[in-house]
Amino acid sequence: MEKFEKVFFNSITKELKFFMRDYYSNYHNKNKWIGLLDLDEVMVGVIVVKDSDEEVDFNEAREYLAKSLNKPFILNLIILTSGEYINYGESNYNKLIFSLKERKIIYCSNGSKAFIPIIDYIVNIDSKRRISFKEYKVTYTIIILNILLYLIEVIKSRNLIDIDIYTLIQMGAKVNVLINSGEIYRLLTSAFLHGGIIHIFFNMSALNIIGREVEAVYGSKRYIAIYVISALGGSVVSYLFKPNSISVGASGAIFGLLGAMLIFGLKERDKIGKQYMKNILETIGLNVIIGITIPNIDNFAHLGGLILGTITSFILFKKKNFKIN
Repeated sequence: MEKFEKVFFNSITKELKFFMRDYYSNYHNKNKWIGLLDLDEVMVGVIVVKDSDEEVDFNEAREYLAKSLNKPFILNLIILTSGEYINYGESNYNKLIFSLKERKIIYCSNGSKAFIPIIDYIVNIDSKRRISFKEYKVTYTIIILNILLYLIEVIKSRNLIDIDIYTLIQMGAKVNVLINSGEIYRLLTSAFLHGGIIHIFFNMSALNIIGREVEAVYGSKRYIAIYVISALGGSVVSYLFKPNSISVGASGAIFGLLGAMLIFGLKERDKIGKQYMKNILETIGLNVIIGITIPNIDNFAHLGGLILGTITSFILFKKKNFKIN
């Protein structure tokens, strides 16, 4: 309810020119918000309440307005219900009843119809958020997993900015000596660890952009396959050609996703044009230059991820996955 209330009041102050006041509720033992609009001869008020608290919240708000205003007022209640609303009888206030379960308005008196566009706006925002997560659930799940693991790193190392090498090794970094002793899982776990806050910020920002494109084009299952194989490919190439390094990061997997979009651009070049391919190649080239010029970057992991991601995507790509908007 608090989230709904916050968005609702923000919307009416912005769109309908209401202003906010708070009053103390003895029933709730805390301050409650009320939106007010001065129409010269009358003041319009609106509060957001649960259906179970409708009567008591109305009485407290009415008492507050009667004491604080020097003019007539009209009070509106935005009533949130989670079940079946039964109090449809006559009342001396306007009401709009919104079902949290069905995500829709189930009743609105004439005096409260001005709030319908605001409620529709709130529902639309919420629906877009739900659809967005549903459409890109793999990308967001990977991002959340990386962030959670980084928080564990922070707790273990007691440092938010830079993670010490011992913590990274303990949590599964790519260390050739340990891999040789049988800890092969490090080839994958290292791709979900990061060495610092800047490291994870840039990788997750890139994943949020590129990952959603790959997920939309290839579908969730193929996307997971491309990501995991790219991550493993990056670790294996780093293991072979940079044996003395201790490596972590999602960069190999992200380069694999760039390879996936490269294949997409090649396969669909007649539909999407040359500019898309140019943008992908420029992005890959820029990241290669950054990797060469900045120290402590595992370019072999990038190369391995790019190669394996490109090969895997070439095998898995199906034109029926792509829809032109």
